[in-house]
Formats: sequence, structure tokens, C-alpha cells
Amino acid sequence: MLFVLRVFRREKGMQRHKFICGIGAVLCGGMLLFGCARAEAQAQEQPAITTTPEVLNFADLAQRGKALLDQARQGSGSAGITLARYHGHYTMLTARTGSGGGELHARYSDFLFVLDGEGTEMTGGKMVEPKEGANGETRGKTLEGATPHLLHAGDVIHIPAGTPHQAIEAPGQSIIIYVIKVEEPPTPMTNTATGR
Repeated sequence: MLFVLRVFRREKGMQRHKFICGIGAVLCGGMLLFGCARAEAQAQEQPAITTTPEVLNFADLAQRGKALLDQARQGSGSAGITLARYHGHYTMLTARTGSGGGELHARYSDFLFVLDGEGTEMTGGKMVEPKEGANGETRGKTLEGATPHLLHAGDVIHIPAGTPHQAIEAPGQSIIIYVIKVEEPPTPMTNTATGR
């Protein structure tokens, strides 16, 4: 009787072990599938490198930007998409219905082409409460001592890498912008002691 009881317990323990292993396999499989789906979604968000010329029409881009304006109104006041990636630069379409915080791109210069609407781009000055992020990106609450640039449809502004800037949208204003972000080559470090 004792032998039968031990065998029964051992079989029950093995069933429990198999059950736990089965649950673990299901969880690991699910995590693997989730990870693959997430990686695939991220790959879809980032367009592949484009190596052929493309012709763009600002009126068509402005029309696409109207859908982004709806997203901006329903969200944080800003919406954007990456249009194409190239070696050394990429293009975006952004729309704003509200002001943003201060930002600085150490590695990228911005060319902003205003397609529709109006707003003010502040440049220069000092960033308030800066927080450094990855890839040379810095964000802040606002800018102090910056220069305002009133922008309307048809205007273009170039913001060199390392320049603090901030988008301002007054109540009732909105803007749609085609953006070219150009990666700047790294600059050699200067030795302040030798001047080289």
C-alpha cells in the first residue's frame, strides 16, 4: 500500500511538473510572438532607406497634413510621421495645434517648410529645465531670450544643429510643416589647452 501511494504521489508530481512546464512554454511562446510582433511594428514605423529620387507636391503634403491636424487636436497638440529615410537625412510631416517645449538636436539640422497655417518658431536663447536624452536630443520646458520668427504658408526656416528652438501656436492657430532633418557629421574635439 505504501509503495502504491508513493507511485501515485510521484505520478501526481510529474503531472504537476508537466503542467507547470506547459504553462511556461505557453508564456515563453507568447512573449516571443509579442516580441516579434513588436519588432515588426517598429520596423513598419521606420521606413526603409530610400535610394531613389522622389518628387513631392506641397499641396498633396498639406492635404495629408490635415489628418495629422485632427490627431494633434485630439491629442497633445502635435502629431507627425516619418515620410522617408535616406543616408544622412530623413523627412517628416508634422502638424501642430498647440505649443511645444524647448528642444535641441545636437546631431541634426532642421529645414522646416510651412505648407499651411501659421505659427512662431523661437530660436536661440537658453533652455529652461533641460533634460538630455538619447542621440544628442535635449528637451526643456521653454526657452528664455529666444528670437521669434513668425511663419506662414510658403516660409522656410533652417535651424542648425545645436540651436535651441521651440514651436509656439497661439490659441486658434495651427500649422502643417514638411521637415527635412539632416544629420551633421561629428566635429573634431578641440583641445582648449593647445587650441587644437
